[in-house]
Amino acid sequence: MMPEQGPTHDPIQLSMFWKHLALLLYSGQLLLGGWQQANEPAPRAERARALSWPVSDEIVRLSGWAMIAGAVALQIKPLRRLAALLLALQLVPITYVGHRYWEAEGPAQGQQKIHFFKNVSMLGGALYIAFAEG
Repeated sequence: MMPEQGPTHDPIQLSMFWKHLALLLYSGQLLLGGWQQANEPAPRAERARALSWPVSDEIVRLSGWAMIAGAVALQIKPLRRLAALLLALQLVPITYVGHRYWEAEGPAQGQQKIHFFKNVSMLGGALYIAFAEG
């Protein structure tokens, strides 16, 4: 008689579970940011226009919906690389316009710096997904 063994865990299935969880967690910030852009475009568009960028409220709103679509597309393997690349491209101007910590003063500078580097980290994650995804 063979001794009873505990449950076995397939390392590939376990790895896939963590990968899907990581993508869901990563997408959370994109969904939140996209929702804010889509529903409150005016302050973001005004910041861009202050830098002489010809950005309308509707472009910001569309950018928000594109970010939401990208976050969802990250969950679909055939779309993942393209979505990640487009999100990375989208994060560059959003970060530059939205979190200019070098122009802020006092506590606002610290908050803007946190958001700037959070976005830079999100950009790095998107590039990793786009180019290292296997």
